Amino acid sequence: MLSESVERPGLQGPDSGVEAGRAMTESRRPVVLWQLTFLTLAYFLAGKCGLALAVVNVSVSPVWPPTGIAFASFLLLGPRIWPAILLGAFLVNVTTTGSIVTSLGIAIGNTIEGRLGADLVRLFANGRDVFNRARDVVKFVVLGALFSTTVAATIGVSSLTVGGAASWRDYPAIWFTWWLGDAVGALVVGPVIVLWCARIATPRSWWRVLEGAVLFAAVIAVGSLVFFGFVGQPLTFLCLPPMMWAAFRFGQRETAAAIAVLSTLAIWGTVHGLGPFADGPPNESLLLLQAFLGTMAVMSIMIAAVVAERKRDEAALAHLASIVEFSDDAIISKTLDGVVTSWNAGAERLFGYTAAEVIGRSISIIIPPDHPNELLRILARLKRGEHIQPYETARIRKDGTRVQVSVTVSPLRSSYDSIIGASAIGRDVTEKKQAEATLREAEKLRLVASLAVAAAHEINNPLTVVSGELQLLAREAGSGPGMRIAGMLEALERIREVVLRMTQITRLVPAEGQRNLPEMLDLGRSSGRGDPTDGDPDRAS
Repeated sequence: MLSESVERPGLQGPDSGVEAGRAMTESRRPVVLWQLTFLTLAYFLAGKCGLALAVVNVSVSPVWPPTGIAFASFLLLGPRIWPAILLGAFLVNVTTTGSIVTSLGIAIGNTIEGRLGADLVRLFANGRDVFNRARDVVKFVVLGALFSTTVAATIGVSSLTVGGAASWRDYPAIWFTWWLGDAVGALVVGPVIVLWCARIATPRSWWRVLEGAVLFAAVIAVGSLVFFGFVGQPLTFLCLPPMMWAAFRFGQRETAAAIAVLSTLAIWGTVHGLGPFADGPPNESLLLLQAFLGTMAVMSIMIAAVVAERKRDEAALAHLASIVEFSDDAIISKTLDGVVTSWNAGAERLFGYTAAEVIGRSISIIIPPDHPNELLRILARLKRGEHIQPYETARIRKDGTRVQVSVTVSPLRSSYDSIIGASAIGRDVTEKKQAEATLREAEKLRLVASLAVAAAHEINNPLTVVSGELQLLAREAGSGPGMRIAGMLEALERIREVVLRMTQITRLVPAEGQRNLPEMLDLGRSSGRGDPTDGDPDRAS
């Protein structure tokens, strides 16, 4: 049992953390003996099938599926499965040529080839998710299929020539046959194993399974017609529609499987002298066929990846559109000229206009007449690339009523990063503003009450002194002045009662608006109620 530890760099996107965690968990799973045995046997059998088609040299075949097996195994299971690949490649060659040294050199080259291709894909092409994006498919083709296979071709042919199993004069022809067979093996077999070992996100419906069966029946029918038909007939273009059907209707998994089925039929027919590639020497026919199959594999899988990317983008856009459409906030987009381009359901509820009524018209229909320059200032600042802080202002509903809103304005940028419009998110803050006004009024009344209590205490002290002095004067004076002093004491007592009531004030309640109320007694007018920054984004920012 071998413990595996493989990192997966190169992951990108919002799910990269989840994918990295899943990859780390899977990569630490032990590679058990039965897996190594199975890989050795699979590589050996595939290699024997490939060498059965060898022409230029008994150890060199234009059809070499073991390359795809090695690449996929290293990519999925990690580098510690190298003993299985090395042993399988060695057994294939030693049972063919009988030379231990030459077979060992070839086996080392094949092992390095698979490890190098998998490592390059893991580093630069998103690892086992390499076939999810078109740009990663291109990297796989260049790094995993075209470049890494040069290692096995160079080491293998050099081992053959040094060991005397091939002449140096035939080195270029043998090298090209080896390289093309390995490259197409990686392009055709590798994607099938990698994709079909991945988990299926959603189960297929019965109708989808039936359509898949019809698809593969069509692939078999077209493959039989093209490659089991008359020699030299130019019918290879018929292979394209089933591949496009698989790419557009199904995805990368089914597309890779369809290519593998078509390749099997094509190789079988060509080896038996049938089909459009069978009218030349055997090795040349197989090389031309491999070039055709490699091209079909690359284009089909790349198109399938593009379609998959488009479906993911459409799903993401639909998700974002759903968030915007069903948001309680009003979300509006407009051009730099102020023309409305989108209007969600929240805007319909807030302002009363439907999307059909507003789209294509100026946003000024909801701006109050007393805010004539607000829109112009905002758009001018957006054009200059300035950041606009959220601010509160007033807007006009369809029925003419005013509504207080909190507005957040952001620029809309094109794919070239130029500002092409603006998006605005508006939230009804009328109740909030009313609550703030009530709190301000209550605070003012509390301050008045506190002032009244303080004034009462300040008045009460001198009032007590004056009252005491008047009482003394009343005792000393006669009846005439005494009566006047008694009247003064009665007035002072009334003032004392007023002061006593003032000291007992705990809260004040605002009365309804009254006509002819003096301005000094009207808290709203005398204290300047209202927010000076409302409706002015320049001051708010």
